[in-house]
Amino acid sequence: GAVRAVLPGGTGGRLWSLGFAPGADSEELLLVREHDDRYVLATWRPGNGLVTHTWCAFDTEITARWDADGRSVLIRQDRHGRSALHRADLTRRTLTPVPTPPGTVLDAATRPGGDLHCLWTDTAHPPRLTSTRHTPLPPLPTVADRIPGTHRDVWTTGPDGPVHTLLSLPDTARGPVPAVFLVHGGPADHDRDAYDGVVHSLLASGFAVARVNYRGSTGYGPRWRHAFGGGVGLTQAEDLASVRADLVARGLVRADATGLWGTSWGGYLVLLALGTRPGLWQAGVAVKPVADCAAAHRTTTPALRALDERLFGGTPDEVPERYARSSPIRYAAAVRAPLLVVAATHDAKCPPGQVRGYLDALRAAAVPHESLWLDSGHDGYDGEDHVTVLRRAVVFLDRHLRGPGRTPGGPPPRRPRRPAPPGAGSTAPPHTPPRGENPMQKDIIHNDPLAGDEENRKPGIGITVTIPFRNAEDAEED
Repeated sequence: GAVRAVLPGGTGGRLWSLGFAPGADSEELLLVREHDDRYVLATWRPGNGLVTHTWCAFDTEITARWDADGRSVLIRQDRHGRSALHRADLTRRTLTPVPTPPGTVLDAATRPGGDLHCLWTDTAHPPRLTSTRHTPLPPLPTVADRIPGTHRDVWTTGPDGPVHTLLSLPDTARGPVPAVFLVHGGPADHDRDAYDGVVHSLLASGFAVARVNYRGSTGYGPRWRHAFGGGVGLTQAEDLASVRADLVARGLVRADATGLWGTSWGGYLVLLALGTRPGLWQAGVAVKPVADCAAAHRTTTPALRALDERLFGGTPDEVPERYARSSPIRYAAAVRAPLLVVAATHDAKCPPGQVRGYLDALRAAAVPHESLWLDSGHDGYDGEDHVTVLRRAVVFLDRHLRGPGRTPGGPPPRRPRRPAPPGAGSTAPPHTPPRGENPMQKDIIHNDPLAGDEENRKPGIGITVTIPFRNAEDAEED
């Protein structure tokens, strides 16, 4: 069709389009505008231009949808890791809160007669359907048992304001416990008070889980979202370190048993945090990460190249030192904590070539690490891949954060061999690796197209593994 109008955000901030009002002939478009450090509802129609409804403004991000009457709008505000619902009447210029339990509203819709149906969750409850008029709704096929753990909010003093953490502690906690920091991606995203199967698995395995909404996260206002004063990635790694110090000082987590686990931009922060603060963390899991900012920029999608250029203030050719300073590969040789890197051979967003370059740098520096390759792209997993990554990561973190006799930052102890029963014959002597071979430096390859291509991949040890289902505490060395 023909272009009817171009609606730039202008100097006042960005503009998001949310959809036309219901009705076959409606030409009124609903938008959200970033304006004067607020998120404001706006509408546009031919002849009227853009109308900013300044009476309907919020201090953190919102999304919205039309109600069936085409004059009222249901608004969801994301604020401090939780959701709040409001209904705006554009004719009367009124804004009314819609009561919902504390937690996260994943979706909501007004039904005929005014009943509001919501898909709601919090950390302790898997998603379920609710009704403002208590209409019986069908149960969802989800986790039936009680979710383990206790959950609280922690606020840590920071240079641009307090940093918010959603902290979950295992039921067995008696004093400080090993902790895993689950690092969200984005960076324009945030961790929510919502059910997460990874949190559930870690709590059931005896770990505390910290989900930090570092600077750059959504849900805390435009200034927080744009706070990158220490540099891209480095600002966020500083926040992770500050929260870790705070939780240790409060006696909630063990200083000698804290690990990191992140995916995509979260995986990037894991690599950067391990390299820039090598004595601080005891293990890391980076899934589909950015490992070399300049190399990723050259081979990623156009949308992510544009994001990089906004964050860094230019291309790698224009501001090379900014990209280099924020690239995990620059600090690869400094990594001391055991590291598991999971990458995908068809990843267009965090391309595999830059991950292989990072793994080469780890091998060259004899850094303890393992790698797992998935025959998939960046977004989503099939069920088998999801289970493989979950098991692999939990077993890895259990070994390095809770293994008996573990020393911080060092290789894991081997479990004592069970003595052979009488008459069973002699056992083979233990393998002694050649000089220079690190026994922890393993490449676990799943369908890697470069498997066997020593010129391009240069693995330490190339093997394919199948990980049976088991509890972390039952795991032997893989």
